[in-house]
Amino acid sequence: MFPPMLLYVRIAAPDRSRAGIWLPLFLVWLLFLPLVVLVLVLTIVADVVLFLLGQKYHYYTWLLLHAFGLLGATRGTVVHITSDTTNVDIELV
Repeated sequence: MFPPMLLYVRIAAPDRSRAGIWLPLFLVWLLFLPLVVLVLVLTIVADVVLFLLGQKYHYYTWLLLHAFGLLGATRGTVVHITSDTTNVDIELV
């Protein structure tokens, strides 16, 4: 499952027309990719060391991978914020 690639923010005021902006999140993911690879390698090393030492909990890699799965599950999320003067819609695509 892939994380959201675009963020669409639409702001609408009652007396004005709607204004929307697309924000490319895939550029942010490209910046975080080296950090994610480094953290993944460190969690694998930590899991192996903890397993060899006989520790009870050694599932950091599993936890990290499921956190990325949770991030991927946010695709399609729509947030509506309504006030008396402005409506804001945020959509993760």
